[in-house]
Amino acid sequence: MRLSRKEHEAIKKYFREVFHNGQIYLFGSRVDDEKRGGDIDLYIDATNKKNLVHKKLDFLVKLKKEIGDQKIDVVFNKGFNRLIDKVAMKEGVLL
Repeated sequence: MRLSRKEHEAIKKYFREVFHNGQIYLFGSRVDDEKRGGDIDLYIDATNKKNLVHKKLDFLVKLKKEIGDQKIDVVFNKGFNRLIDKVAMKEGVLL
C-alpha cells in the first residue's frame, strides 16, 4: 500500500470525524506497491447516507489541508452493484 503513515492516519481521522460510522477502503494503483504515482482512490461505505455530497466536500477539504493538495477520488457505495463497487471491494484495502 503506497500511503505514508501521515496520509493513512489523516484519511482514517477525517473519515471518522465527518462520516462517523462505516468503512473506507483504498483501491486502485495505490494498493500496488510495484506501481508509481497515481491518485488516491477511496471507496466509502457510509452507514448514514444523508448529505453525502456535503460530507464528501468537508472530508476532502480537511484531508487536503492535512496532507497537501493531491488528486483524491471518492466513490460511495450507493447500494448498486456497479463494476466499480466490485473492483473496490475485491482489490481494496480496508483502512
